[in-house]
Amino acid sequence: MKELICPKCGSTTHNLYENVCKNCFFKQFKLAELDPVISTQICARCGSKFERGQWTDTKHDTNTVLEKVESELLLHENADIIELGFEPQKLTPYQYIVNVYIQAEIYGMPLEEKLTTEVRVQRSVCDACSRIAAGYYEGIIQLRASNRNPTDDEKKKCDHLVRETLTRMEKKGDRLAFISNMSSSKEGTDYYIGSSGACRQICKIITSKLGGEHQESPSLFSQRDGKELYRVSYAVRLPKYVPGDILYFNNQVLQIKNCDKKAKCIDLQTGKKVIASIEDIEKAEFLGVYNDAKRAVLVAIEDNSIMVLDPTNYQTVTLKKPFFLTASEGEEIPVLKTEYGMIPIPEELKA
Repeated sequence: MKELICPKCGSTTHNLYENVCKNCFFKQFKLAELDPVISTQICARCGSKFERGQWTDTKHDTNTVLEKVESELLLHENADIIELGFEPQKLTPYQYIVNVYIQAEIYGMPLEEKLTTEVRVQRSVCDACSRIAAGYYEGIIQLRASNRNPTDDEKKKCDHLVRETLTRMEKKGDRLAFISNMSSSKEGTDYYIGSSGACRQICKIITSKLGGEHQESPSLFSQRDGKELYRVSYAVRLPKYVPGDILYFNNQVLQIKNCDKKAKCIDLQTGKKVIASIEDIEKAEFLGVYNDAKRAVLVAIEDNSIMVLDPTNYQTVTLKKPFFLTASEGEEIPVLKTEYGMIPIPEELKA
């Protein structure tokens, strides 16, 4: 094998390592480098950490400290079969001593090294928390209902959908998916949301689950770096009618069973299911709800008709037998008095 001369020390060798002999190479060689002091930032409010120029939702603990050390560790580019071991010592919640044990091969030769660093955790406030504290918002969701006030149950369902959607979007990386403020009245609820994109997603989910529609109305509120910044109002209108409402529509007496993209109803005389568009069903005439009904004595049942006592004047009235009738003669049934006559209705339905 041809002998080579080391250009640094002049000795002869069969192999050069990065242009010098083995002895010279390992005199100047560093398997790894690590700063003696490393700093990392966490949010004092939510525990998020600042990494590579941005905040992430990973919560601060010993593992995040070790991840920070590993990210700062510089290994020789020719190191192979690397094994790392970490030995953290927690001095305070914001100060750690970490020993790093490194095993690797360089040009087939095994090497070991131990490095030590101090990790200092600096507390600050992340972008999301600072905006929450300042009441920042990009959009307002105004929850209302057509020609009525939203029910308490609708408000509760919508509130659940708002918070569930924001939690899901925050986990996906939208750090502005938060409620900075909200106000509620009998007319509805207003949500001030940090992310306009989250507002749009919430509106789509509410109308898909509960029906209705939403409209967007942007308004200029500021400029930054020459760019115009807008806030958007999202008006959510829940349907005019809700499950349980009794309507007169196309010469039929219907009870709403479900109202989302379509109004799903049941004909109270025949029991047939009726599906209508929201636009059409909102043209129907409202007759009442279960609580508007009176109790009437069922006098007789004859084939397809029944006889009941009018609860106001106690006169006998003959009506078409409804499909849902299970009561026996002598019992009371709920009836709704309307301009279309007396209408038997089911015992309160669970929508």
